[in-house]
Parts: sequence; structure tokens; C-alpha cells
Amino acid sequence: MNLSSIGASTPMVKYTFSDADWERISRADALRITTLFLTARRFEEKILQLDKLNLVHGPAHSSIGQEGGAAGSIAALPIDTLINGTHRAHHQCIAKAINALYGEGFDPLAHGLKPEMRREIQAMLQEILGLKGGWTGGRGGSMHLRKESLGIMGTNAIVAGGLPIACGHAFAEKARGGKRLTVSYFGDGAVHQGATHESLNLAALYRLPILFFLENNGYAVSMSVAQSTFETQLLTRPFAHGIPSIHVDGANPVAVWLATKWAEEQISATQGPAFILADVYRYYHQSSSIPGSAFGYRTKDEEESWKARDPWKFLQESLPARGLLTMDELSALDKDISASVQAAAESCIEGKGSSSRIKADLWPAPETVDSNLNSDGSELQALNYKEFEDYAQADMEPLTYIAAISKTMGNAMEKDDSIYIFGEDVANMGGGTVGATRGLTEKLKGRIINTPITENGFCGLATGAALCGLRTVVELMYSDFFLVAGDQLLNQAGKIRHLFNGTASVPLVLRARVPGLEGYGSQHSMDPAAIFSAFPGWRIVAPSNAFEYVGLMNSALACNDPVLVIEPQELHTRSTPVPKDLNYFIPLGKAKRVRRGDDITLLATLTMVKECCDVADEMNASADVIDLRSLSPRDIDYDLIGESVRKTGRVIIVEQTTRPASIGALIADEIQRRYFDYLDTPVQRVTGKWAPPVVSKALEAAALANKDDIQKSIIQVMRDCGLAR
Repeated sequence: MNLSSIGASTPMVKYTFSDADWERISRADALRITTLFLTARRFEEKILQLDKLNLVHGPAHSSIGQEGGAAGSIAALPIDTLINGTHRAHHQCIAKAINALYGEGFDPLAHGLKPEMRREIQAMLQEILGLKGGWTGGRGGSMHLRKESLGIMGTNAIVAGGLPIACGHAFAEKARGGKRLTVSYFGDGAVHQGATHESLNLAALYRLPILFFLENNGYAVSMSVAQSTFETQLLTRPFAHGIPSIHVDGANPVAVWLATKWAEEQISATQGPAFILADVYRYYHQSSSIPGSAFGYRTKDEEESWKARDPWKFLQESLPARGLLTMDELSALDKDISASVQAAAESCIEGKGSSSRIKADLWPAPETVDSNLNSDGSELQALNYKEFEDYAQADMEPLTYIAAISKTMGNAMEKDDSIYIFGEDVANMGGGTVGATRGLTEKLKGRIINTPITENGFCGLATGAALCGLRTVVELMYSDFFLVAGDQLLNQAGKIRHLFNGTASVPLVLRARVPGLEGYGSQHSMDPAAIFSAFPGWRIVAPSNAFEYVGLMNSALACNDPVLVIEPQELHTRSTPVPKDLNYFIPLGKAKRVRRGDDITLLATLTMVKECCDVADEMNASADVIDLRSLSPRDIDYDLIGESVRKTGRVIIVEQTTRPASIGALIADEIQRRYFDYLDTPVQRVTGKWAPPVVSKALEAAALANKDDIQKSIIQVMRDCGLAR
């Protein structure tokens, strides 16, 4: 065998701190690093004290021992840097808050921390305690911290959940020609998540200005790195993606400062990402004041060896010895920071010792619990709302459903340069796999973004970019693929506004194709409406023809909430008259009566709207057919439904999808609660069968609802009411 080495130019280096490196650190640099470190250490100690008094509701993942990585890295970067992180992020967020307010020439030894710094310490502490004075009104607590004005874009309770979102922040910054860096902090447990590898790949592929900062504390809860992976050299991960990386001692905040400067230079030189692996140590168990050795997964000797290398001990020994700061100066700085943290605690606690309690007037009002689930809709109020009947035939031209998709997107993107489309193959083959972006790639260069087959990664990237001011559109080749991206779509994008109490918006449109009777089988054929309806924050629209598509998509693109747009492939070739200029909107949350009748109400979605009208015509039934259009639970048009129910007294909800994937059960329950006295018979539902559609043409047709099912249901309801036809 003739074997040769495969060369690779990507740097993967280990940095060993030496005495000569002190020459690169000024007194001002040392003071900033120490200020950030001490604020993080004293803040964390106070949180631990409050936790012992049972004043912290929920987990409070202590980072005591790990602060050197946060202080060194944040002090090295510009104050406008954006950061996000994971559940163990107190040290990063408080250090970032102080650094964002630091400013050139600031000397904390001269006057102590600035008043605005003290206010942010108090606000962050109140956030962790769940109080209304916190950064997001106490909703985020310990694990979900956000203060955009300070560059803290949101920490995340899902391991690795913030990494794709950070890529989105960096993408948006690059797209707009900005110069801010993004740093995403995460732990060794996140290294093995698919989201991490997807994020590294996307960052390298798109050449994003992002620094991945891995705090390796050696344990994912109790699992050591060696128990979690065969290859324990974690820098092989960024190396595999072509990302320059550096390994540094995180217990030395000065070394971290220098390593971060190296990484910043790499980002500038390569116009792409960089990666830091910092070895750190958490002194306590996952979320407690008890050391890990008490649970048997660490030894006391290991813990003591790390404590002997404590970053604060290092600073106290090294800075005076190097003539950078004196012990008296360090003591004075410590005293002022400790007093600031103590004042923050006293602002929200009354009583002493075991009788300590949260001041009652600081809790958020219970009646605000549902506030900020969605936008207040103000961005939609001045839109040009039109219905089909508002146009003369001369103003219309026939347009197929698939053409409506590409034309509507092109029209909107030409007017709004913040709109970007992401998806697999969307910029290839002259318009993607089905032509939904036909003609756009040439006109809108750089804004139709081909993605790898990494749904969780690119949906997270689109979420992060939307958080930073872009309006992002994600095309899912098939609707079922949202399950691959479930965390980023359902747990992140949909919840972010409420979680951060309205301080963040995610204007993202998710286009999901449903094949219907196309033979794609059970893993490519799911109607996603019912699943998305179970998660807060999402709007759902279901266009039943090209006219509806244009108006609803225009509204979705104007909305500051994430909006799911369901696109049945069965409708792609159907043509409908559509206004030539495409500049109209259909209100979200407004259904449409498409056929009038007095005997029965048919509530239909998507492909079943036309089927209901056809069946009613064929049966000569006096049916009120209503196209629901908006399917998110708080957007269902119960006013129009109620008007119809009071007239007919009989309701059938008609969906093509299978029974377990149906949203009709929720609607039926609500109708019977609201309009029970007007119903002559229980609300009925037409759906497909329990089994998902499979490839067999016969079984696929049997699995989904059809015209015969609608007809049988109408006959049954009329018979039940003594009106047999």
C-alpha cells in the first residue's frame, strides 16, 4: 500500500503562556480583565447564597471557577461584540454587561463602578430571581438572559441550541456590511450535538464573523469527556470544518485574553470563523452548592488541584508581581464590586438569614402571563387589505399557485432588501426543486441562499438572522422536515418573543410543502398545522388558491412573528385570477366565506375548500363554506364561525390530513364551548384515517380525506337533525 499524508492548512494550535507574554498586557488591560472577573465571581457567589436560602426559583447553574474564560475573552473584544450562550452563562452575561458600559479611559479604581453598571448588576440579579425589574421581566430567569442593548442576545437552556442562532446573528451582520463580531459560548457537552456540527459547517461555508468559545469544564453534568466521545481532542471538530482553533488554559484569564486576540486576528485574516477551546473547571455540581465529588464522578484531589489554580489566586499573585496592579488596588476594586453586588441583592430581599424573602411588590403581575406571546399587530395595521371581490376582472390575470409563490417573493424582495430566502437547492436548477424561486436568483443575487441538508442548523441561522433585523424565509422541501428542526422552530423561534417578554422579534416565514396525493409516503406527507398550533408564538396560514397565497404571504412577510405558510403541492398547477400588481394583503386571523348557505357550516382548509364547494354544488346543499385561512389557535376567526353557527346550527370541519394530525379537534372543542346553545348536533370532523399516507396509490388515497367523505358527513349530519336528503 502506498499511503501519503493528506495536508491541511487549517491552524489547530495549543497556546502555552510564557513570561514574555506579559509584555503584551497593559495596566488598563489588566484592570479591565480583573474588573470583569471579579464582578462575575462576586455575582456568582451571591447567587449561590440566595439559592441556599431557596430564593432562586428553578436551577441556577453556577460558573464559579470558570470566570477566567469569560473575563479574558470579553475584555479582549470590542464592546459592541454580540454574545449568546448556554444555560451556564451568568459569568459571561455579567462580564459582557460591565464591558459594554466600560468605555475608553474608564478607571474603576478612580470612582468605582459606574451607576449604569450597578443598575445592570441589579437588573440581571432580579432577572435570575424572576422579578419584574429583570432584563426581561423575570421570564428568562437564570438560563435565558437577554439584554440586546448590551450585546447579550440571549442564552439558552437547550444544550447547543444557541449555536445556530449565533450563526444567524453573524450572517445578518455580514449581510448588512457591519463589523461586529459574534461570540457563542458553549460547553463540552454541546460538542457532540448535531446542532454544533451544523453550526460549524454553516459558519465555515458562509464565512461568518463568529467566534466559537468552548468552555471545557470536563463534565456534561457527570459525564466526562472520555465517557462522551472516543476522540477526546475536541479541536478536531473545528479542524474538520476548516476553522482555525486554539487551545488555552482557561484558569489564566490573561492567556485567554491573548488567545482571543489571536482568534480575532484569524477572523479578520480569513474572513471566516475561529474557535477557542478553554480548559476551565466548575467548582460545584451541575446546579447546586455541592461539589461534584459528593456524587462520585470527581475526586476531591481533582477539585483541590483546580482550586489551587483559581483564576483569582493567579491574578492576585501575578498582577502585583508584574507591577500592573497593587494588592491594595485589587482589594479596593474587590470591595467596590462586592458592595455593588450586595446592594443589588438588598434591593430585592427583605429579612435576614433563613427568614429572607423576595419583596412582594417585585413579582410580575399574574395577569401578564400571556402577554407578548405574539406581536401586538401594529406592524400590520396600515396594510392594503383586499379581498377577491374588491377587484375588477380587468385588473386580474390567471396565475398558478406555484407561480404565485415565486412572483410574490420576488415582488416583496425587490421592495425590501432585508428579506433573505434559505433552503436546500433554492438557488439551483432555475428555481429550486419545484420552481418556487424561479427567476429570483439572477435578480436578487446573494439573497437566495442554498443550504446544506441541515434543517436544524439553517432554521436556527434564519432565526438568529431574524433576531438581528433581517426578514428570513425558510423553504422546507417537505413539511415533515420541520421535525428535524424541531428545537430551532418550536422551542426557539416560536417561544423567543414570550420568553424575553417582547424584547425580541423573530420575523421568519417558514414555507412547508405538503405533497398530498403525490406518492411520497409517510415521511414526506405530514400536514404540520396541528403540531405548530401546540407551540406558542407561531402564526399559521393556509392559502387555498393563488389569490389567497399572494395576500397571505404578503401579510406573513410584514408580520413580526414567525409564520408557517402551508403549501399543498396538489394546488401547484391550479390557476386563479390574481391582481396584476400583487400589492395587496389578506388579514391574519380573518376567515373568508366562499359560499353562502343556511343549512350547514363547512369549515375547510387548503385543498378541501374547493372540494367542499364542489360537493355542496353537486348535492345542491345549502352550505355555508368558510375558508379558515389562519389556523393558529389565537387567530381562528370565531366571529365569522359564530355568525355561521348561529344561522345553521350544524358544523363540519373538513381537512384532508390524517386524523391524528388534524387541528379540527381543537376548533371543535372551542366551537362547542362558545356556541353550544346554537348547535343542533355535535360538531363533526372530516379527516383522513389514523394511518399516515404511504407510497401505495390505493393506500395513500384511503389515508386522506376526499369528496366522498365530505358528502357522507353532510348526509349523516342532516339525517341526525331530521333533514335527510
